[in-house]
Amino acid sequence: MATPTQTMAERTRQMWTAVDYHPIAVQDLLVSELLARAADVHSGHRVLDVAAGTGNSALAAARRGARVTATDIAASALETASRRAAVEGLALEVEVADAQELPFEDGAFDVVMSSFGAMYAPDQRRAAGELLRVCRPGGRIAMANWTPDGIVARLQRVMASVMPKPAKPAPRPAPPVAWGGEQHCRELFGDRVASLSATVRVHEMCARSATDQVELMAGHLAPWHFATRSLPPEALRQLTEGAVAEYERVNRATDGTLVARAEYLELVAVKA
Repeated sequence: MATPTQTMAERTRQMWTAVDYHPIAVQDLLVSELLARAADVHSGHRVLDVAAGTGNSALAAARRGARVTATDIAASALETASRRAAVEGLALEVEVADAQELPFEDGAFDVVMSSFGAMYAPDQRRAAGELLRVCRPGGRIAMANWTPDGIVARLQRVMASVMPKPAKPAPRPAPPVAWGGEQHCRELFGDRVASLSATVRVHEMCARSATDQVELMAGHLAPWHFATRSLPPEALRQLTEGAVAEYERVNRATDGTLVARAEYLELVAVKA
């Protein structure tokens, strides 16, 4: 019989397998290049990219000469990562895995990375423990996580406002964007890290318009994809208009296009 964790993982796998996430991922390439540099990835390092999606951070590490393994819960995303690596002539190993149950030995990697990935694992303490477990003592855990007050968090609140409410509200765990707060990360890792540095950076999401960006999410970002296909017309209108308004709030473009300010936390911790 499947455990609750395994059941949730299977639902998540089915949801993300149903969409092609790559058109979203390509907007975040620079984040991964900066993360690989912040993690000080060297040639020959053993690097694990957790919840790798279509491989942005894995490929950034591979370009620096590392020996990289990419994991994700969706096999289809890893297939895209493998094709991207082949085009660039980069070596990349891939393995389907849940961030909460990584199939690797203790201390197997010099650097463990995750960009906008492991932060979405339902059990945050368990995911943090797995990131630490597979990293060697003195190795580094490097993450890029959306902040609690940035555009991604506000978009998630817009979605939550229009989704049907459960009959019996369940206890609310910390949201994924809690990972974008330095203090929360320090609490998750505790004394299992010797040091932790965190920098708030600003990424830019670019599109022809805010409306086009929301349409991109509806087609390729799994939670939005399923919400737009399940909500009644009035709730869908509220979701779409609310999301467009949030993008416009952080849009620095004045020519009708979108250049949206998107804050994230770049974190590097050294395992004790």
